[in-house]
This record gives sequence, structure tokens and C-alpha cells, in this order.
Amino acid sequence: MDKRARMKFLLNEIEEKKEMPISEFFSYIAINYGIRRPTGEEYLEAWLDGGFIRIENAIIKFVKRPEYLE
Repeated sequence: MDKRARMKFLLNEIEEKKEMPISEFFSYIAINYGIRRPTGEEYLEAWLDGGFIRIENAIIKFVKRPEYLE
């Protein structure tokens, strides 16, 4: 799975849950996919920049799907 596919898949996971603690997200991606924390931070930054998620009080909250996923 390439980076883009991983990012789409993980954003879908956040969408299904609606929200999740950042620590749970980092643990989930490390244990299930071997994705390191710096990479997870990069994904979160890209999603924040795109307005797809918000982070409030260390909780990731889903906002919207990217147009390319609709």
C-alpha cells in the first residue's frame, strides 16, 4: 500500500469513529500498520491543512471527506 492509499484508509477509519484521541491514533497505526509516530504526525498535519479533521483537547475530530474520496 502506498502513502496515498494509507492516508485515505486511515482517514476513513477516523471518519467511521467520528473522533479519537491522538494517543489512540498513534498506537493504532503503530501496532496495526507499523507506521511510526513522525509519519502519523505528517498525516495529521496534511489532514488539518486540508480541513478534513480538527484537533481539540488532544482529540482528532472528523470534519469532511476529501472530494477525491466521494
